[in-house]
Amino acid sequence: MNLLLTCIHIEESARAVPLGAAMLASMLKKESLPDLKTEILNLYLDQSPSECAEMILRSAPDCVGFSVYVWNRDLSLQTAAVLKQKNPDIIILAGGPEVSADYDGILKEGAIDALLPGESEEIIVQAMSHLLEGGDPSIIPEVILPAPVKDLAGLPSPFIDETLKLSDYSGVLWELSRGCPFMCDFCYESRGAAGVRRFPMDRIRTELQLFKESGVEQVFVLDPTFNYNRETAKEILQLISEVAPDMRFFFEVRSEFVDEEMADLFASIDCSLQIGLQSAHSEVLKNINRTMAPAEFTSRVLLLHEAGVCYGFDLIYGLPGDTLQGFCASLDYAMDHVPNHIDIFPLAVLPGTRLHENAASLGLEYQANAPYQVLSSPQCDSNDMKLAKELADACDLFYNRGKAVPWFGIVIEVLELAPSEFFKKFADWLGTRAVEDIVLLQIEFIAGLLAAQGDEELSGLVRDIVKYFAYWGTEGEEEMSLSLEYDPVQLLEQLECGVTDLRELVVLVP
Repeated sequence: MNLLLTCIHIEESARAVPLGAAMLASMLKKESLPDLKTEILNLYLDQSPSECAEMILRSAPDCVGFSVYVWNRDLSLQTAAVLKQKNPDIIILAGGPEVSADYDGILKEGAIDALLPGESEEIIVQAMSHLLEGGDPSIIPEVILPAPVKDLAGLPSPFIDETLKLSDYSGVLWELSRGCPFMCDFCYESRGAAGVRRFPMDRIRTELQLFKESGVEQVFVLDPTFNYNRETAKEILQLISEVAPDMRFFFEVRSEFVDEEMADLFASIDCSLQIGLQSAHSEVLKNINRTMAPAEFTSRVLLLHEAGVCYGFDLIYGLPGDTLQGFCASLDYAMDHVPNHIDIFPLAVLPGTRLHENAASLGLEYQANAPYQVLSSPQCDSNDMKLAKELADACDLFYNRGKAVPWFGIVIEVLELAPSEFFKKFADWLGTRAVEDIVLLQIEFIAGLLAAQGDEELSGLVRDIVKYFAYWGTEGEEEMSLSLEYDPVQLLEQLECGVTDLRELVVLVP
């Protein structure tokens, strides 16, 4: 029997690694089921169902398995339907977070023969054994009971056994644990097995060494709260510092578990941290079973800032009890902490979560199908949600993609604008303008604001600052340096000395 495990990624990137499918293939390899050949196929969202089905059928599979996530649910199910039309005898299995969260909803689609909810490494072996013996795929759910893997040490590593060839990817997804100690209402992670289970340190050490030897460039750590266990986190960070300090790592952390020693360890490696702030309002966070202590949050983030660690925040708009004004205040609070990037999302009411169970009582209106985004709430109507999205898009374009982190505070200080006010003005000004060169857009927009308040003489300096930080260290650096009006060396010296007032800089820098 030929089994093809497919994974439909958002796009081709360093993150597009089929780890879930590879974990299943690795387990099947370990069990050595007779007469079973397993392959993995990567597909992408920009492909049509027909194209995906055609690529799948090239492998002449007897059985196809889909890893179903929020972002690929529709394409996965549409592709499965095409496969059934072209080959009614093909057996189609599906697993992944969407299957676990919305079992009945996916089953109703009709193209899937059997669903494998939960952690599937152990039940995929049972399912394939059943099929190899000639069993009916429709009764798989009756004969196989899903359950979390109790001992992660028993799972083979797809990197160590070369199910995934590291040379084929520039990045890797590195799973260090499963489970989450928190019970956030909007997240499905905590609805599985209680507590946190961790992979053994000897496996982690061996995988890291393989990453180093294979020239992996980026490592995306799959651990929803990497630093929840401080001692384990510090041990892993020390290991990374010794083995692969120059490899780029991405972590999800909670601010309350950061201490000075941990901040220094993060600073000793090349990494970026993502911190789930979500909202700066305690009363709003209570509605989704989260807490937040502003003073403690600031003090912990300050440790990272002083150590020189790259960190960013997550914010959510449309939270129950939150208003557009409340979201703007959260955005201002986040920006006051000088994040290296800020990711802003609309609230999603995911199937299987407590938020999904309580959505009606909270008055949340949301999309019936993936991605399940909130459309309105009693405190934030559809127009407010639209305005919040415009703010989020403006922030992403101007601040994240526009590399504005080093100088953003300098500009809004002289303009006497809160970050949310600035992004609102930028969104209104941008309108339907084509985004061909973000740097030119930034310069033109800021020049207009300066002119409106009578500070035209600062426009040249702002232009140089924006261009300097946009192009420094890139292929455009030489061209940029020829067009600067102010001395970049002395400008940088003044900035490093703490001079951040544009009116002072325009006088001090020749």
